[in-house]
Amino acid sequence: MKITNLAKDSENFTGEVWLIENKGRKVLVDAGEGDCWNKIKELDNLEKVVITHSHHDHVKNLQEIVKKFNCGVEAFEPSNLPVEAEELEETDKTNLCGEEFEVIHTPGHKDDSICLYNSENKVLFTGDLIFPEGGFGRTDLAEGYRDILINSINKIEKLDVESFYTGHGDPVTQDANKWVKKSLEEARKHEAKY
Repeated sequence: MKITNLAKDSENFTGEVWLIENKGRKVLVDAGEGDCWNKIKELDNLEKVVITHSHHDHVKNLQEIVKKFNCGVEAFEPSNLPVEAEELEETDKTNLCGEEFEVIHTPGHKDDSICLYNSENKVLFTGDLIFPEGGFGRTDLAEGYRDILINSINKIEKLDVESFYTGHGDPVTQDANKWVKKSLEEARKHEAKY
């Protein structure tokens, strides 16, 4: 399973767009916005897009993607999206390029936020729940709530994670469990970060 960030080097503000490739199959985690579309549209095929949450920087390119590739879309609250999508629920399993990922509902940054976890490869897609070096999602936006975010980080802190891929920033491929714990510690401080 190969994972590439199609939003890397984007000049526009955007969430990351993670391309998963395995055995000729391609899936995106999040759609991003702005000029990362230029890399997305160069793909030769696309099976589906899974949305971690419906903030504009993660979904703005979604209509163009569906129009070009006629691919499926999955999300926790499809009604929040500008396209038709299949609804994912807590503990559902979704197949991403032949690998099974568990859907974990992780509100606190946005009500429809999810993480995706593959236990075999110990890979986690976090959306905007946590970030490298103890970072965590904003809770000063609509639907943001620090205590709910802490409960969500508690859920993923129990997982065995070797690498995680966030909604903004570089992936974490070393000491992943340590950084998940650090994000939980930082969020629990309730400092006025946001």
